[in-house]
Amino acid sequence: MQIENLHEPKLLWKNLENNISVTNFSSTAQSGGFSSSQIYVKRYEALIKDPKKKITVFLLHDIGQYHGRFNYLINWTRARNPGVSFVAMDFVGHGLSSGTRGHFDKFDQLVSDFLYLLTMMEKDHSENEKWMVLGHGMGGLVALDLLNRIQLTVENRIDGLVLSNFILKITSTFLHLEEQIMAGLGGFKKLIAHSRPHRLNLGEEILSNPDAILKYEQDPLVVHRPTLNSIREIQKKIANIYQDSYFLEKPLMILQSEMGTLVQSNGIDYFAKGIKKNLLTEKKYSLMKHDLYNEIERVRVFEDIMDWMKIYEN
Repeated sequence: MQIENLHEPKLLWKNLENNISVTNFSSTAQSGGFSSSQIYVKRYEALIKDPKKKITVFLLHDIGQYHGRFNYLINWTRARNPGVSFVAMDFVGHGLSSGTRGHFDKFDQLVSDFLYLLTMMEKDHSENEKWMVLGHGMGGLVALDLLNRIQLTVENRIDGLVLSNFILKITSTFLHLEEQIMAGLGGFKKLIAHSRPHRLNLGEEILSNPDAILKYEQDPLVVHRPTLNSIREIQKKIANIYQDSYFLEKPLMILQSEMGTLVQSNGIDYFAKGIKKNLLTEKKYSLMKHDLYNEIERVRVFEDIMDWMKIYEN
């Protein structure tokens, strides 16, 4: 994988309050001859800087979601672990990034944009700074694809992974729907790829609290109907992900919901079997649905993540 459009010498950050800053950069992929989409990034720098204990967590969101879905995690951590920094990126077509809502042409585009962000950020090796990547749903697939296909490029940048609910049960439903739609359409196939025939991730499917469900359903930055092409790209990535576990050489934490129907539990368990045991930590949550970071008992998840990361601080 190669990065294109490396015309920007550095990321230009706009400072906000409370050690928060924002920036954007041009997506590494062109679309139909038009100018690149702008990718939005928000950085939450540590409130207390300890040169001996520096952790930066890169947050990668799920399909249809955006950086704001991690707000509870960020705020909870900053209040209790003020030495931790966060960097959250909205994928193309999501959140505050530009582009057709809920659409990307190729899964590689998401990976390339994240790789670009990693290469443009400065890691302080002299102070033993640790970079962790937390990917939820589709974001977990992006993190895995990056680490496995271009491992040498990011070898000294990514120190560990947290993957949550990254193998989803969307394959059979959408494959059947796609077969029906695409049959006999000929030249209209490209147009159909941008169609949005199915609602993805109802609030009640990913959350158990009525207030949280309502907030999710009314969030203007959540994309409830991603394009058929985006779903198809995720399907292809899931189908080829299982062998990736055998090549992972970084500490990995897997978080898995056991409530609800969106998570492919057997698939995650099968994936985990290929990981070296000394690198793997697994946590399962029997009373939580897909959106772990906004569920009622989310603090359990936050505590598990921070306890795991502290092991690798030094």
